[in-house]
Amino acid sequence: MLGHTVYATSFFNLIDQEDYVDTLIVPSYFDSFDLKVLENLALNYVNEVDYIIFTSDVNTDRFPKSKIIGNTNTNHITDKYEMYKKLNKNFLMPMTFKLDSIKEAKEIQSNYPQKKFLVKPLKGTGGIGIESFNNDVYPEETFLLQEYITGNSVSSSFLSYRNHDIDMVTTSDQVIGSKMLGASEFMYCGNVTPLVNSNPKLVNISTKISKMFKLLGSNGIDFVINNNKVYVIEVNPRIQGTFDCIERSFDMNLAKAHIDVCNDKKVELPNLQYFTVKLIPYSFEDARYNLLQDLYVHDVSRNNEIIKKGHPISTILVSDRILENAMSKAEIIRKRIYDSKID
Repeated sequence: MLGHTVYATSFFNLIDQEDYVDTLIVPSYFDSFDLKVLENLALNYVNEVDYIIFTSDVNTDRFPKSKIIGNTNTNHITDKYEMYKKLNKNFLMPMTFKLDSIKEAKEIQSNYPQKKFLVKPLKGTGGIGIESFNNDVYPEETFLLQEYITGNSVSSSFLSYRNHDIDMVTTSDQVIGSKMLGASEFMYCGNVTPLVNSNPKLVNISTKISKMFKLLGSNGIDFVINNNKVYVIEVNPRIQGTFDCIERSFDMNLAKAHIDVCNDKKVELPNLQYFTVKLIPYSFEDARYNLLQDLYVHDVSRNNEIIKKGHPISTILVSDRILENAMSKAEIIRKRIYDSKID
């Protein structure tokens, strides 16, 4: 779209990406959504590209800093405990402990019998590897025990300049752990953009955190709002999963905005045009789906490809000037996708 030759990595061979990507690099096999798999694939092509833009929490240290457009050092942010230590004295955050044994976790739980806790990996994205702490959970390595905060899951998306100013693009509702979408309890399932009646604290907190971490380009923060209390959950020092919602809601090219900001060019933010609903339906079983011929369905695999249980089938994107209309259309398409299963 911007006249560049684009190489991209993905866990899945998505046929509709051929319109946007010149070379889609996909692993021949993977048994978990380990970002090191994509890192290793990308490193095979790193000498063929001029610039690198990250859209997931990969280890940026493995890539040449001179080619990165955006934040070049993010390990102190993508490591969730390092991020917690940096921020918890200045912002509301759930209690978080870095542990090596389940025995320690049980002791902490017994000290706070009124609280619920989650087990989370030190690094990760999209809610993968997060589960409620109970006697049946046995992490295999160092993990985080984090207080579970109930409330509304929301996110901010903003552009960070080199002088540490930010432009807030929008805030969004997050869809997390939807059973109707076949997701596990804390899996990322999409967004609704923009957030209706957004809390003004989100802008203030985003501004402060962007300055503390000296962020650059397109970034975002995940929050939980509980009784007007705003808890910081995660910082995303990269283009976020809301990017396609933002582009449709504001009729803007977020990749161009990210590049311009990193080159010290002021971005004029457009006015809101539409509400956008993004849903990610996950497969309830190993199955094939016939997903072609639908303008609202994206990230489509070939019909003969088996979508494994718990893997994403596709992405639903619906925009409308009336939020309720967009939500109704998205629900109709969700049903249509599951009905398209090939027997």
